[in-house]
Amino acid sequence: MNQEQLIEETEEKLVSYKNLYRCPYCVGKIVKRGVRKKKFEEVQIYYCKNCDKRFTSQVTKNKTYPLKIILDSLTLYNQLNSLEEISELIFEKYGIKITPQIVSRWLEEYKNYLPFLRMREFALGKYSKKELVEKSKLIHQQIYNFKFHRVKMNFILNEEFKHFKFKPLRDFLELVSSECPHQIFREKMERASEKKEMFNLDQVKIIPKKSSASTIANLVIQSISNNKMRHEVLEEFMLFNDSVTVAIEVPVILDSEDINHYKFELNFDIPFLINEGEYLTGHIDMIQIRNGSIYIMDFKPSAKKEKPIEQLTIYALALSRLTGIRLYHFKCAWFDSKDYFEFFPLHVVYKLKKGKKFNKNQTKLNIIKKEDVKKMEIKK
Repeated sequence: MNQEQLIEETEEKLVSYKNLYRCPYCVGKIVKRGVRKKKFEEVQIYYCKNCDKRFTSQVTKNKTYPLKIILDSLTLYNQLNSLEEISELIFEKYGIKITPQIVSRWLEEYKNYLPFLRMREFALGKYSKKELVEKSKLIHQQIYNFKFHRVKMNFILNEEFKHFKFKPLRDFLELVSSECPHQIFREKMERASEKKEMFNLDQVKIIPKKSSASTIANLVIQSISNNKMRHEVLEEFMLFNDSVTVAIEVPVILDSEDINHYKFELNFDIPFLINEGEYLTGHIDMIQIRNGSIYIMDFKPSAKKEKPIEQLTIYALALSRLTGIRLYHFKCAWFDSKDYFEFFPLHVVYKLKKGKKFNKNQTKLNIIKKEDVKKMEIKK
């Protein structure tokens, strides 16, 4: 059973982990109405005007410890810490005592959200905690916490032959910390997210899907009280706990040479140029490798209302050039805790021709050839 199937199965079982968008009793609209104090946290109370009921999110029901502590413990385990070490680290961070047995119980309860567990055994004997993930704090107008999961990448490349062709991506990610041109990112360059409504999207098919990314986001976001932390917490949880996310907050860059290559050598439909000495920059939320493709992932809190196709396409173009991997192997997706959408960036920039056009001379030549064939048949 693969990761997608496991998550779908878990989603059906763990109904209690669904976010509250509507009243669970009458599906009416709900509003926040105060908080309830528990032993270690305050829980949001919701009120339904339609059926006059008050309730809390089911994710916190019958839980002594806050969800944030539970998820932090799971992440610490997949950072190669022992159960005893996790107990100590949680106490140091939160001042709350938990036993190794409690952590073990959480690992069993949430195991379907932790596909990395099978890779953890592979990592334990070969890598130290420091070697597990490459980290770098990138100060690019704002702070980006770039992280590259070295162990997961190696496991993915070696596990399936179809992924081995993505070795140049690993080489690129290994060099980000040391080779990234930070000065360019610190200057006020145009960002990929600013390129909107420029591409011809006629042949672009946006595919809505059920995805483990949304299921994980649905769980993780409920542990976050500060909305500004959503990206960071979700990215980190997916990096350490799923089996496909290999890097987060990856800096990418396009220059005039890259655009000229796409426009004039590959005949891609790129509706803009970059002047020499100027650059187009951006940071990819998450990079995943699965099903023989590289996925460029973007978390959007209101995914259904947004279409960041241009932004993600530019990310794909940049990463393709930086790694030398064909754009054909890339897919782009954006998601939130409810919805997930994906598309092929190649369809944005390369348009299939409806029919091959012949000039007049070619057409005449074909007619003459057909007539010659008929004459030969008559003679026979």
